Amino acid sequence: MPLMKTVEMLLTSDYLPELQLCPDLTSVHALVVKECNKTKNIVKLMASIGVFAGMLTYQNKELCVKALRSLLFLLYHNFPKIRKSAAEKLYTSMLTMEDYSMLIDNEEAYEAALEVLSDTDWALPVAVLTEQTKARFYGFFGQEAKPAAKQADTK
Repeated sequence: MPLMKTVEMLLTSDYLPELQLCPDLTSVHALVVKECNKTKNIVKLMASIGVFAGMLTYQNKELCVKALRSLLFLLYHNFPKIRKSAAEKLYTSMLTMEDYSMLIDNEEAYEAALEVLSDTDWALPVAVLTEQTKARFYGFFGQEAKPAAKQADTK
C-alpha cells in the first residue's frame, strides 16, 4: 500500500517522464489489479483508485483505457466509500485532462459523464446504482457493462 500511494503521488505530480514510462505503467496497472483482485481491504482499494486515476493523465490510449476500466469497475463496488472515492477521482481526472478524447469520443458524452459523476449519490445501494446508471455510464466511454453475477438458486 505504501508503494501504491507513492506511485499515485508520482503520477499526479508530473514528476515522471511520460513517454519512457508507459510500458512500465502498464505493468504497474496489472500488478495493482492483481493485488486488489477480490480483496475487501478498503485501504488497499482506496490506494488503487489513486493509482488508476493518475494513469488517466498519460497520453497513451491503451493505458488510459485499462485505468478507466478499473475505475469503472470500482464505481460499482460493494463498498460505498470505494464508489464515492472512485467517482471523485474520476471526476477530477476528467476535468483536468488535456485531451479527453482518449476516453470519450464526443463532447456531449464527456459532459453527460461529468454530470452523472457529480449528480449521482454513490452511497446508494449498489443494486440501485447498477440499475439506474451502469449501462448508460459505461456507454459514455464506449464500454459495455458486464452483467451482475447471478447468484445460485437455493431451494
